Amino acid sequence: AAARILEAGGNAVDAGVAAGICLGVVHPDMVSVAGVAPIIVHLARTRETWTVSGVGGWPRAASIEFFRKRCEGQIPQGILRTVVPAAPDAWCTALARWGTKSFAEVSAPAIECAERGFPLAEFSAMLIHANQERYRRWPTSAALYLPGGRPRQAGERVVQSELAETLKAMARAEAKAQGRGRAEAIKAARDVFYKGEIAAAICDYHRREGGLLTPADLAGFEVEVSPPCTTTFRDIDVATCGFWCQGPALLQILNLLEPYDLARLGHNSARYLHLLIEAIKLAFADREAYYGDPAQAKVPADGLLSKAYAEARRTLIGKRASPDM
Repeated sequence: AAARILEAGGNAVDAGVAAGICLGVVHPDMVSVAGVAPIIVHLARTRETWTVSGVGGWPRAASIEFFRKRCEGQIPQGILRTVVPAAPDAWCTALARWGTKSFAEVSAPAIECAERGFPLAEFSAMLIHANQERYRRWPTSAALYLPGGRPRQAGERVVQSELAETLKAMARAEAKAQGRGRAEAIKAARDVFYKGEIAAAICDYHRREGGLLTPADLAGFEVEVSPPCTTTFRDIDVATCGFWCQGPALLQILNLLEPYDLARLGHNSARYLHLLIEAIKLAFADREAYYGDPAQAKVPADGLLSKAYAEARRTLIGKRASPDM
């Protein structure tokens, strides 16, 4: 998909959006067209870096109290795990802001794969086989992944005509809005998903199945475009998406590792692995304790990403992995 768009004169963002949408079609066991799509874009011409918060929030009716009363304090399997689909808005936002092609052009490879079918990858077939009992619990999933009651096999042609129609509906809305300019036409494609016929179908399914998503949840959703979180690793500038994902954990890990001579330790030596594992453990402990949606939680971002904090935390790794060993 990416190569096709680049060959047609598209830029890297056009190609990335095309690849992302297509991935949701050809790896439906791992990715969803209506799932998440955290995006980071670096503009070589201006040397600016931006992120798109392609992660949806919970429906407004979801609350701690709801899950305590209805689900014994757990988030159960099934439709109650659904958050607002963020990927369509994220792809359309990136495309309108930094791309050059239309939604119809970048979604064409995905539509083709969904409508005509594609050979299932070995990895996907393995996952479907391993999780067949989970798929079997949901009739709509079983129909796609377990036709005739058996898991799909590697190389088998998978057709997703309903998904193709979803993407085509977005492309049709864009075509009707062409007179309003490229960005507004892409927004029209996006709005069909969040405010139009696709949103109506999503909410109707939730009503039937006991889900929580409402038209207001979808219509009120909008991704955020913002600068990235950053650090330096010696002479390298590193950027990730924000604390609404786990990207900053990478920055914390690099801050912890910065003083060490990793090459001297020897790749995959006992000390090398000890150091990496302990740095990862510390960063992910902070992720569990402090990370969250900045719109809902106060995240001590500056402190977590500071070199001084890394120095203090580094003492917990132990003398066996000290920088001067």
